[in-house]
Amino acid sequence: MRRRALLLGLGGLALGACGPRHLPPPPSAPRLVAAAELIPADLDVVARLDMTRIKAALGTLTPEALARDVLARGAGANGDEPDELLVTSLLTADVVYLGYRPDPSLLPLDRVLALQGRFEPLTRAPSGFAPAVDLGADLRYWDKLPGRPLPRVSVARFYAQGDRVRAFVSEAELDAVERALEGLAGPRRLLAPEEGSLSASARPRLLGRLASGSLRELLEAAKLLELVIELESDAAKLKLTLTTAEPAHAEQLASAGKLALSRALGEQAERAELRIDAERLTLSYVASRAELAALLGCLQGGTGSAAPCPW
Repeated sequence: MRRRALLLGLGGLALGACGPRHLPPPPSAPRLVAAAELIPADLDVVARLDMTRIKAALGTLTPEALARDVLARGAGANGDEPDELLVTSLLTADVVYLGYRPDPSLLPLDRVLALQGRFEPLTRAPSGFAPAVDLGADLRYWDKLPGRPLPRVSVARFYAQGDRVRAFVSEAELDAVERALEGLAGPRRLLAPEEGSLSASARPRLLGRLASGSLRELLEAAKLLELVIELESDAAKLKLTLTTAEPAHAEQLASAGKLALSRALGEQAERAELRIDAERLTLSYVASRAELAALLGCLQGGTGSAAPCPW
């Protein structure tokens, strides 16, 4: 990393100018314990996917189709196919962490995809990447070879620690990931709940973009949004928790939430449960297999041949 290279370079200049002297020990290797530690603090959404549970609930075909479709959409207007290394890494992973900064449509703009699992060890540079840079502690990275400009969301650097951690980083997040490896991620780093088949944390101000008036003000003042989804063979249990600035805000959001649920779900809104605990507002809902299939169709096909998105 650049800071380490600068320190070593300055040490070499000092030695050449002043004669032999003891050099300080080289910078310590990054201490990386889990893939989630690679998610920087500047990203506004962090999602966690338990791939073992997802495959058990959906089978292996649906996750692969979804992965390829989402990655193809994120490749930009140039129409590039998803990198096979990225696809196979996703499907081999036990747990996937995705941190991203959303664009105005709330789709990923800058991102870090960090994977935990057991992967095939890499014996050479992946296709399209420069030779490895060794950071110590069995951690290496490969930069994308120079060429045509990359879409902003594309992978600019690939990290691997042995056979258990892989990460794919877009260009805007390179410095932030370096800081995370040096233990400087900062206290504002989001952590997705370590539960459920899928979970996520987000800064609630993002939802403010979808609202207006007093509702927008309440969402922008809230502190944290957390979502946990547990996939089962015939249903999906959803729990959404919003931590507000004060209890009065939770009451106001509960009133607005009941009206929004009634409009979105119709008669099915009766299955939703809203609870208030001081400044925390929790929504629980059990979606049927048919509702889950419609949601997956929306994600895969948008408003095309598959089911249209309810939003």
